[in-house]
Amino acid sequence: MFENKLDISWKKLPHVFVITFIIILFTPLAIIERLLVWRKLGEVELKHQPIFILGHWRQGTTFLHELFNCNPEYEFMTLFESVFPNHFLYSSEFLRWFLNLFLPETRPQDDLKITADLPSEHDFAIANLSSMSPYSGAYFPNNQDAYNKYVTLEGLSEKQIEKIKSSFRYMMKKLIVKKKYKRLVLKSPVDTARVGFLLELFPDAKYVHIARNPYEVYYSTKRMHQKLVPIFQLQEGYPDLDKFVLEIFEGMYTKFYNEVDLIPKENFIEIRYEEFIANPVDEMEKIYDSLSLPGFNEAKPHIENYIERNKNYTPSKYKIPLEEKKRIFTRWQSIFEKMKYGKAFI
Repeated sequence: MFENKLDISWKKLPHVFVITFIIILFTPLAIIERLLVWRKLGEVELKHQPIFILGHWRQGTTFLHELFNCNPEYEFMTLFESVFPNHFLYSSEFLRWFLNLFLPETRPQDDLKITADLPSEHDFAIANLSSMSPYSGAYFPNNQDAYNKYVTLEGLSEKQIEKIKSSFRYMMKKLIVKKKYKRLVLKSPVDTARVGFLLELFPDAKYVHIARNPYEVYYSTKRMHQKLVPIFQLQEGYPDLDKFVLEIFEGMYTKFYNEVDLIPKENFIEIRYEEFIANPVDEMEKIYDSLSLPGFNEAKPHIENYIERNKNYTPSKYKIPLEEKKRIFTRWQSIFEKMKYGKAFI
């Protein structure tokens, strides 16, 4: 709030009071946990390099994450852990119900089921540990541009970069302990623009990038923000979503394609959303084979069960006017070409 000069709508003051009360209530838990585990975390070592799922919002990263986590040998960050990264080691067993009180039955942007125990984006945790995340801008949409720099990390000072690294290391060590040293599968769209940053922390990690028709990504991302921003914002006004989506996508993928060749070829695979949705089991087998990941045969029945349980889910379809296509293509032409999506691809 002080970063944003207390620029808060009076209509949102009840939200501010609730958030402040929760922070005060749970701060002792955070202090106790840090005192109890700080020495233990210093001895934690990464036994298995993580798997990172890369891709812009609304490109199928959630579905891909869910299928990876059908493998009982892999672990993920839950929503509770990402919302309460300061004390989840000791509080998750008795406080998950608390978060569920505030959650809707389904995600507002796509009607997928949501609970405190389902996989989440780890950048929520970074936002809650440091506020240095584009997600912090959801509370202050009038200042969203100031938080967008945390997508690519360009223009940040060494001190700021080190703070994000410190938060990431702290989060990872706690997850490693909580998940009993199993291999972690992590997903957060902002990682798409942070390949070099991640390689510094995890030089032998595995990466899966999922690409999707950029026209549909544009419309689906705008719809997502239209649903989510009003829930979180503490200010009057509304961000220019057209400008926001165009700039973030462009900046993210400019950085991604500048850095993706730094990943060793044996640690990277790119798939396409359209093929993945059509044949998810075959695409998962391809991913396992390409990255030399063990355990696909054991995971396959769980993957098939998950797909069967969710077979009635239908992604949104978009009718895109020709003039809109021309405008989007003109802005993102180089990205269309690198993703190998043609100008007229629908």
